[in-house]
Amino acid sequence: MTPRVLLVLALLAANADGLRADPPQPPPETAPDTAETATELQRGPEYIGEAAFVGVGTLTVVYPAGEGQPVEDNRRSAEARARWLTAVHKNKVQVAADDQLTEEQKRGNLLILGWENRLLGSPGLARPFTHGADGTKFLGIFEPSPGVNLLLFHRNPLNWSSHLVFWSRIDPELDRSQPLPRIGSDWAMYRDYQPIRQGMFRPGRVWPPVRDLGAEADHAGGNELPAGRRGLYESARYRVAYDSKAMNAVEAKAIAEARETALTRAIEAVGAPPEGFRIYLTVFEDEITKRDWTGVSDPTHSVVATSELYMVRKFARSTSPHEEIHIVARKLYGPCFSTAIYEGYALSVDKTWHGNDMEMHAATLRRAGKLPAPSVLLDEERLRALPDEIALPASGAFMLWIRETYGAGAIRKVYGWNDGKVETLAAALGTTEDAMTAAFTSWADVKVVALKNRLDFLDAEEEARTKQLVGDWPGMALALRKALAAKPDDPQTMFNLASAQMRADDLPGAESTLKKLLAGPLPAGELRFVVFGHYQLGRVYDLAGRRNEAIAEYERVLALPDDHGSHDLAEKRKASPATKEQLE
Repeated sequence: MTPRVLLVLALLAANADGLRADPPQPPPETAPDTAETATELQRGPEYIGEAAFVGVGTLTVVYPAGEGQPVEDNRRSAEARARWLTAVHKNKVQVAADDQLTEEQKRGNLLILGWENRLLGSPGLARPFTHGADGTKFLGIFEPSPGVNLLLFHRNPLNWSSHLVFWSRIDPELDRSQPLPRIGSDWAMYRDYQPIRQGMFRPGRVWPPVRDLGAEADHAGGNELPAGRRGLYESARYRVAYDSKAMNAVEAKAIAEARETALTRAIEAVGAPPEGFRIYLTVFEDEITKRDWTGVSDPTHSVVATSELYMVRKFARSTSPHEEIHIVARKLYGPCFSTAIYEGYALSVDKTWHGNDMEMHAATLRRAGKLPAPSVLLDEERLRALPDEIALPASGAFMLWIRETYGAGAIRKVYGWNDGKVETLAAALGTTEDAMTAAFTSWADVKVVALKNRLDFLDAEEEARTKQLVGDWPGMALALRKALAAKPDDPQTMFNLASAQMRADDLPGAESTLKKLLAGPLPAGELRFVVFGHYQLGRVYDLAGRRNEAIAEYERVLALPDDHGSHDLAEKRKASPATKEQLE
């Protein structure tokens, strides 16, 4: 359990009027099979609570299909959980409506989804909670917010050797990143991704289960900072909440200004949200603090349905519009149910990822034979199995291709795609799956040809790094010459080549390279190459026994502005000549 605020809820249990979902229960029957192990999901020294459920092996996902329910949406959500449990945790999973289970399925392991699931309330499975617009009552706990969700894990009372998990939330937007919470306790209440209350049940074969009041934690503050530390700053389109003990209003204002700039960039690319649109930003000191308060350790994340944005301090000062793109797109296009579309669209609008543009990523992946087909990108579990360095840039490239090929209006056609069938998305674009796949591949092939020099340069740079790691200096120099053939006169590459040549005892080569570097035009603001070019040339002359020429180069360094200690280095080399040992 997250040890923020431990609180035994004895007072809540004692103040039972209007709180209990069910009448007081008799003491639980002690389970007779006390020798059961943690691997059998019974209490023990290594008990991990609900987190163990994904390892049950065989189970049925049950979705609500009663009157007034969005049955097709519920079914698709259940099927998505089943695919996740199968692909990630290797379970054998069936899916069934809450009124269509066989007796065998009812007695097996169950994942029961949705507040209105009718399996709870059927014979032998009394509903352990009530839920409505006024909140949730659960075994003596009252939670007034109807947006809080409930997770519980227990033995299946229809067959005590099986287990069940109830999870109230069916929300395709959130379910993409959290198909099923995993927590080391028997029950928890969640706000978005964060458990705000959690605890254990007393062991025993009794249903509804009985809370263990000595093993509970209350984090009901959720992602709200304590009132005494909560600072607020309002800008035109942001409400910024921050920890006033960690930062002040001046920094909050600077953050709000940075985010306003980011939002303007997002709106210019995506479109204008409705009048009165605001974003609710909470800023945290670091990733650890953010994880403790929100349940998400990433430096930034958003809850797009409510225009909430959560960022760590250092990222909040940037003007990257990535998260704002998500929020604005949600306002204009509605919910998105595909990670490739959701993240890919933001990346395609933001244009870059890890320093390279989407065309370059597409060309790099395609030339390496690693560019996934649309059928892979649009399959959540296959996409989830890919490393980030493939999944994210490939998604960005795919969405850039859609925008370039079909125009901006295509985003509105595909953003809410939700049936999991690639042919349906292709049809929305007026094409077929096979034609879409072929066209995307051809687009990437064109990028490979157009960006050949940049690709060759990156390949040569990677080869040079590999040679450097093993001390193969002639090999590193050869690789850097390939890089210069692809990107002539690149100052950093020439400087690195001279260093490799010095270590390979090719002093004439190093001298020639450095003189070429110093004679050529340099980008504005790149004085460092002049400063350290003269310093390196002085060391080359020292190694060649040309001391007077070396001192002249060190004097040139001292005549230039000091850059990262260059004057101190030059003075030392004036006092004593450079040696080969100093190159290591």
